[in-house]
Amino acid sequence: MKKGLLTACALGALTACADIYMAGDSTMCNYNPRQYPQQGWGQALALYMKNPDQLHNWAVGGRSAKSFKNEGRWQKLVDALQAGDYVIIAFGHNDANKAKTERYSTVPDYKELMTGFVADVRAKGATPIFATSIPHSGGFSEKDGVMSVRGSAAGIGPYVDATRELGAELNVPVLDLNRFACEDLPKRGLEKANRLYMRIKPGEYKNHPDGKGDGCHTRDTGAYYFATAAVRAAREQKLGVCALFKPFDEVKFTPIPWGGPGSDAQPMKDDFSKDEIAYANEEAANREAAGDDWKREIMDLRRAAEGRGMGKDEAQRWAAAEYRRRHPKGR
Repeated sequence: MKKGLLTACALGALTACADIYMAGDSTMCNYNPRQYPQQGWGQALALYMKNPDQLHNWAVGGRSAKSFKNEGRWQKLVDALQAGDYVIIAFGHNDANKAKTERYSTVPDYKELMTGFVADVRAKGATPIFATSIPHSGGFSEKDGVMSVRGSAAGIGPYVDATRELGAELNVPVLDLNRFACEDLPKRGLEKANRLYMRIKPGEYKNHPDGKGDGCHTRDTGAYYFATAAVRAAREQKLGVCALFKPFDEVKFTPIPWGGPGSDAQPMKDDFSKDEIAYANEEAANREAAGDDWKREIMDLRRAAEGRGMGKDEAQRWAAAEYRRRHPKGR
């Protein structure tokens, strides 16, 4: 939408002239058709927009609040803002990853970064909105037919809590996607919940012939699920941004079929390995104390190999072989 037309809008229609900007990570960002069925919930939010051109999804995979700012992405977003716009901010998954120093922040540092984001948005006359990190499906479990969701899995818990706390402290609305999923997904059951994510069975999609076990990122159904949750949360809080959304009954969603777009695509890899994200939370320390220090040694070997110029996959294979060479009787 042309910003110059903003002054021509009647006061009561000011919000309808606003744009939405989104800052976040791979759980929010856009994916191209070759990467189907992977989608971020910010991408699916376009389905709800009365005018999709008013949605600007600046989320990028692998980014934390820290790296999003340090790479200059945040400042470019702020420079694009006009009075009356909205900015939805959702970080946490990568902020928790101690294995990536360019991403990791302590919780106090994370809160300082997010507080700065709020100040920047408000200085432009725009409105900040927080969204909590969607749960990692590694926190899903089922016992005796009853499903439970641990929203803090993969180390994001402290950052989810910090986002809620900042919302209250700074008077910033919070779209609590994490809490919604923790309460709603158990009603659906483990199998249906897992199918919101890139947990793909062999042969389910032509571009993933061997299947995929990505428990962090969502497929089209999951992106739509969390986008719907975001719109619902905004409406429950009667936020002004809702003027930009269609009614629920006007939104049409069609799942991507087997063999759909992207037949030539390569399976996407997680932004971080399972070992790396495990070491981003307290549970990892407990496992290490119990004797799982072999994982740390393999990780250190892999990082050293990457530092010598090896690609990630090659470095992982080399690290495993080197560990076996050093510990022939080990695991």
